[in-house]
Amino acid sequence: MFAVDPKVYSSMFSLPAEIADKELKFASGEQLKVIICIFRNPSVTADELSRLTNLSPAEINECIEYWSDAGILLTDEPQKTVRTEKQNEDMTPQKVELPEIHFVNPTQEEIEKILQSNSAMKRLFNEAQEILGRTLGYTMQCTIYSIVNYYGIKPDVANCLLHFAKSMDFTSQDDIQKIAKYWAENSITDMSSADDYITETEKAKELFVTLAEKTGNDTSVTSFAVLDMICEWIRWGYTVDEVLLAFDIMKAEKQTGRLIWNNFRHMNGTVKKWRAAGIKSVEDIEKGTKKFGGKKPAEQKETSFDVELAEKQARENPKDFGSMKNKKRKRRNGA
Repeated sequence: MFAVDPKVYSSMFSLPAEIADKELKFASGEQLKVIICIFRNPSVTADELSRLTNLSPAEINECIEYWSDAGILLTDEPQKTVRTEKQNEDMTPQKVELPEIHFVNPTQEEIEKILQSNSAMKRLFNEAQEILGRTLGYTMQCTIYSIVNYYGIKPDVANCLLHFAKSMDFTSQDDIQKIAKYWAENSITDMSSADDYITETEKAKELFVTLAEKTGNDTSVTSFAVLDMICEWIRWGYTVDEVLLAFDIMKAEKQTGRLIWNNFRHMNGTVKKWRAAGIKSVEDIEKGTKKFGGKKPAEQKETSFDVELAEKQARENPKDFGSMKNKKRKRRNGA
């Protein structure tokens, strides 16, 4: 618990809550210094910012670009179109397949020269060590270098990417590179789109954890691809209640309740059928179950054999019963 000296309230200025609520965990110390100076004196010049924050003009420009991408500072660019809830629901990210990239990793000496000449990259490498909680080895340095230089993601956005990877526990070099490729293919290259994607994926993780708890599975997310699939279900308007029904149908048909990739693909097929038929609520799904394979959720296959009935049929029709036994015997013997 902290106590604020009442004397400081004698002189104050306003700062948007969005900076503390959304940007605090992503913005660097330099970026926060710049935005605080701007809100303290909106008419401040770039030279004055440089003097007040002890940052170079190049660093000031990078910080201003960061806050412009975040939507805090206005630029001369056209404002983004505001979509309706229905448009958000039906919108699917336009994926642009990237050609196969054969990476040529820089040498350790080349990386050191880059960091000496590029303050944004140097800051990204320093922040990456803090985010990942370890010293960056040569291979991880090359991975972070590739995010910016091969996938075209700006250092500030790459910082968000690393925060996201850490929060999802996807911190291997392979995982980080997969996320970078996905972001590049789906045009997640500015702070606004990165923030939207992270918010959406956090909701998907919450749904996964709830689903895992209700079905007795491990709550650790199985893969990045699974989260991407759940994000799509959420965009279509489905909640954990509907997803549980898709799980029950999968479990009945596959006789397994594990949350693994192939089972998620089965569930995805079910959800896609519901969406194509315009069925969204639990009630409508239960009414229309027969349209999707004829099995009700959680219905298990049952087999039964009435011994008394079989004996009665054998007594009444011994010839037929004997012929059936002969046919079975022949099949067993390969006849």
